[in-house]
Amino acid sequence: MQIPWRAAPRAALSSPLTLLVGLVTALLIGFVTAAAVLHPAASGSAAVAYQADRLCAESLRSSLEATVPAATASRVLAEVAERTGGAGVAGRYTREARTDFGGRPTFAKFGFRPGATDHLTVLQGGAKDGLWVPESIARTADVKVGDRGLGGALPPVTAIYQDVRDPLAPWWCSERAQVVPNTISRSKDVATAVVWMPSAESFAALPPAVSGLQVDVTVRFPAAEPRTLDEAAALLATGTESVKPLKGFRVMAPLAPVVENARQTAANVRSAILPLTLISLLIGLAGVATVTAQWGQRRHAELRLLWVRGSGPAALGGRAVLELGLPLLLGGAAGLGAARLLLPVYAPSDALPPGAVPTAAWAVAAVVAASLVVTWASAALRAHRVFQAGGPGRARGALARLPWELATAGVAVWAWSRVRTSGLATPEKIGGLPRIDAAALAFPLLVVLTAALLAARLVRWGLRASHRASLWSTPTAQLALRRLAAAAGPVTGVLLVGVLAVGTIAVGSGVAGSQRDALELKSGMYAGANTTAQVSADTVLPDSLKGSATIVGLSKLDDRTALVVDPATFGDGAFLHDIPPAELATPFRVGDAPRREVAVPGLPPLNPTAHRDSFPKVGTSGWVVPRAAVTSPDAVGSWYVWTTRSLDELTAALTEAGVKYRNVEVRSKALQGLPFLTIQWTFGFVTAIGAVLAVVAAIALLLAVEVRRRQNAVSGAFSTRMGLRPSALLAGHLLELGAVAVAAVAVGLVSSGVSSGIAVPRLDPAPRLTPTPALPDVLPLAGLTVAGSALVVLAAAWIAVRSVRTAGIGELIRG
Repeated sequence: MQIPWRAAPRAALSSPLTLLVGLVTALLIGFVTAAAVLHPAASGSAAVAYQADRLCAESLRSSLEATVPAATASRVLAEVAERTGGAGVAGRYTREARTDFGGRPTFAKFGFRPGATDHLTVLQGGAKDGLWVPESIARTADVKVGDRGLGGALPPVTAIYQDVRDPLAPWWCSERAQVVPNTISRSKDVATAVVWMPSAESFAALPPAVSGLQVDVTVRFPAAEPRTLDEAAALLATGTESVKPLKGFRVMAPLAPVVENARQTAANVRSAILPLTLISLLIGLAGVATVTAQWGQRRHAELRLLWVRGSGPAALGGRAVLELGLPLLLGGAAGLGAARLLLPVYAPSDALPPGAVPTAAWAVAAVVAASLVVTWASAALRAHRVFQAGGPGRARGALARLPWELATAGVAVWAWSRVRTSGLATPEKIGGLPRIDAAALAFPLLVVLTAALLAARLVRWGLRASHRASLWSTPTAQLALRRLAAAAGPVTGVLLVGVLAVGTIAVGSGVAGSQRDALELKSGMYAGANTTAQVSADTVLPDSLKGSATIVGLSKLDDRTALVVDPATFGDGAFLHDIPPAELATPFRVGDAPRREVAVPGLPPLNPTAHRDSFPKVGTSGWVVPRAAVTSPDAVGSWYVWTTRSLDELTAALTEAGVKYRNVEVRSKALQGLPFLTIQWTFGFVTAIGAVLAVVAAIALLLAVEVRRRQNAVSGAFSTRMGLRPSALLAGHLLELGAVAVAAVAVGLVSSGVSSGIAVPRLDPAPRLTPTPALPDVLPLAGLTVAGSALVVLAAAWIAVRSVRTAGIGELIRG
């Protein structure tokens, strides 16, 4: 057996188009493979970043809190510093106590935390060797710089600073419970800000009258915010290990649920994209086989000569590997590089753990090796079929006749049953994530795959029967139909991949968009407004907020909420509210609230007849009452300012008006959105795979035209000699190729729209919150898809017509 090694490189260069198509095919396979590895890792990093943004940066690492006797506080903190190597930032705080600064007596609490005075806004004074008194206490007790409290027992006041208020700077976030006073109710937390001592020694020397018997201590360990799941896990492990030997402290480990949630998110995304990745790789390997078949057609004469000289199928398969192997290797490497460079485009984060890229490289190497095996096997089998068997293989025909669409339809029905029982649900704050069923997420894609297989089979049957059609009254259409029938195999292949591409892009963008919109709307309905802040019952809306804010009251009864609204201003501040004020002037029931008289704290007996399905903040269970019906506002559980403005604008307006507030909340952080984002990230990858399939479909169409260059040139040349005008020739090719594109776009959009429309309302991570997810507007995507398909068809038709115009009729006849 002769193995023609030396002639392979030169021969490969004689078919640059084949090499280019092989390289691009391998690039796409490498991209899909690498992206399937990198995307889950990036999703884990995005989950860490999303949750860390909701936590205090200074307390990400495990920290300590305790209540200790005042006399031993310094010794306890010294032991902590010794055991942890002095890495922590220790804060110590007294309880609230009556204090005399020389003016009117007031309540105050004292504290010391290294660097605290560097993060305060000074209003008067500024020396750091004395007391720093908050503006609220200075105004109440008429404290001035230079005063000494408790008859001189305290250090002199050297600065008056602006009270620490929400929104807190990152440095203060971990100390919220100590530094932000509860000015709304004295029954919770503390009612005064902190008077800062100049040193730890001066804090330890506080008189017992203000230090009390016990003090609260906190030890935080600042660390760089983790960017990846591995960094978060390492930070959690080292932090837990460093504080493990310390007894008598409450260990605060907020990263524990973050790491667990991020791991589950990465696993959910990985399991959800795996089936689509495998299907895409199978399509890519089929593309490699197609390129090999096209190579075999171009090399037919040379391969026959080698066969006559004694080369067997295995040797001819090796010849294919020698010619196409280098483009496949280069394409795989380029695909890996493209997946890494385009990570910010298709993945939710560009932060990757150290092992992600090497793992992706090994995966790409395995797929490239598989493509080389496919190349060898395809060429060898073709040589056996052409030179030994002398006809088409039976196995190939049998595989084509198998009803694959029935199998995928059965799997789709099973996936639909999983959609109905998937039970997606999410907590309202950071906590455990729900199990995300990969089969449920695959349902719309399975429907698209079934529609693609069915469309391909119907088109194949139609083209087989097309010889019975007589459209010679319209020669352009008749010739286009005959060209389609002559290339039934490539046409159905292009149609199959085209339907998958269009349907996958539509499903991915539709489901991802529905989750994005659902998170935004549900967060707004749950929070009630863009920004909220708790205020006292007698608060009057500041003039600067009028027209963009309202004041509401909340009162609870079991798991139901009664909302007190001001009909005149509610529409100014509530989230997406369009109910007329007249309808808010009378009480009404919301959702499944009981149809009987109920007693809600602070409100008159409620038994309204009017009803609404849902309402901001109330959700789907509760009542809405106008403020005029409330006779005792102080008895209502809590009062809030709702506004459409940002948090900074709200707090600045309240502070300027002298309104005391606390418990601020913004819509973007009102709801734990990680389950929504997990589904969104998963289908973002689906959209990226759809884009890859679209490129594959375009290449397949152009390759099909190129493979038939000689046939098109012969038929076109004779047709023009017989009187067919060039414009009619172009119209015929546009009709031929446009029919395939229109069928792919129509089937892809319809199947994806139907399947996504059925599945999206069921893919609801928070079904107890309204509104239910719905598909976004599909018209922009449909328009973009039609425009892209038209460009590909125009390019393919131009190539086909150009091959006719540049060909010599004599050469074609002699060939």
